[in-house]
Amino acid sequence: MGNADDKGETKDKRGEALMKKDHIRDYATEAFRFYARSGGRDKYIKNLVEDLQRQKGTGACSPTEAALISKEEVIAGKTAELADIEAVDKVLHALDVCGHRAIIQAIEYVYFTDCWRDIERGDISSRVHHAELHIPASERQIYYWLAKARRMVAVERGLRL
Repeated sequence: MGNADDKGETKDKRGEALMKKDHIRDYATEAFRFYARSGGRDKYIKNLVEDLQRQKGTGACSPTEAALISKEEVIAGKTAELADIEAVDKVLHALDVCGHRAIIQAIEYVYFTDCWRDIERGDISSRVHHAELHIPASERQIYYWLAKARRMVAVERGLRL
């Protein structure tokens, strides 16, 4: 159909831009969905602490030392998840402080709805349409807001744009 140039845009035969690639779209979308599944930053940390408290040490060394080693391994494995949750939390807080409640609503309608299910073809567009009916904004504006929120998460997370 077309060739991609060095800016990530797909071009047709005449060299006109067809669409711009969004390298962080899937990652940031899943970060929002993971945030919703986990219940937010505070609930995620609470659940993580409870899981660590339930673990008991087993092994050749003392039970306390084995439990500490095990807990450190669990925490190290959850670092990326916690960074994603904190990035989303910071973005939502920044949007709230700036008075962009409509953008937060769009995120909630589109990304937080059915966050336990896998996204299937057409899910996002139908959720955007639903949001369009409940937020005073056009479909195009909602897509723009979602792209802006994804870029904000990428920046908070330290991803290359």
